[in-house]
Amino acid sequence: MIKLKNKSSILIILISISFILITLASAVFLYEKRGKILKKIFNVDNSKPYVPKKFNIKDEYWAKKILEGGYILHFRHAERDKWIDVQMYDVLESHVHNNGSDDSRFAENDYFKQAVCLNSRGKIQARAMGEHIKNLKLPISIVVSSVSCRARQTAELAFGGYDLLKTLLVHYGPYNENAEDLSKKLKEYYLSIPLDSNGNAIISAHNGLIKRDMFSNGNDFKNPLSLEEGGFYVISKKNGELFLEYEFHFFKNFTSALYKR
Repeated sequence: MIKLKNKSSILIILISISFILITLASAVFLYEKRGKILKKIFNVDNSKPYVPKKFNIKDEYWAKKILEGGYILHFRHAERDKWIDVQMYDVLESHVHNNGSDDSRFAENDYFKQAVCLNSRGKIQARAMGEHIKNLKLPISIVVSSVSCRARQTAELAFGGYDLLKTLLVHYGPYNENAEDLSKKLKEYYLSIPLDSNGNAIISAHNGLIKRDMFSNGNDFKNPLSLEEGGFYVISKKNGELFLEYEFHFFKNFTSALYKR
């Protein structure tokens, strides 16, 4: 009985060792074949070596061009809290007051300021943008802002204030209007903005306001056009037409193109 028990124990140990070895071998096999497995199941090619993304030379070119002046720079405002019904509050600020058609209710002094103004991160973001703009000596000839609190605050913190307010620059959505008609009005207004060859006209406004049909070369760009908060478009005027020259999707794309170690 004792000998039988010992033989059984040895057999169990041998089976266990075999199981462990088979498991290890399977794991090694799967690891070595991981590229083919990922590609087969998930359509992921893990066989190619990692190649760091190269610097975008166009960012550097256009960053330097706008330092010379002569362009319209359409900025999306800095960060705000995302209220799904923000359009309702935007109309309160732009229309429900007696300050005039191109003026504001100045929501920063009102009960709904959290819905339409910059949040704490947005204020920091706009101030940082302003510090970079000053340090990089971006030439500015005029600043026009949407009447919306978040656009005005961005203008104040990033560009040192604004010269004009325009209700036309509030984003599409809060009003009963035709998108094509709005694009035509915006095109006419942008063409009317005086440009200084030694400065840039700054528009502090919103995402989704700018459409491809405003530009003679609009079809060269993605549809729809879109900016992250703080990003901006570079726009030129030639022979009575607008041209969308470039997009700095993030503000950091502009700054990183000009700072060198």
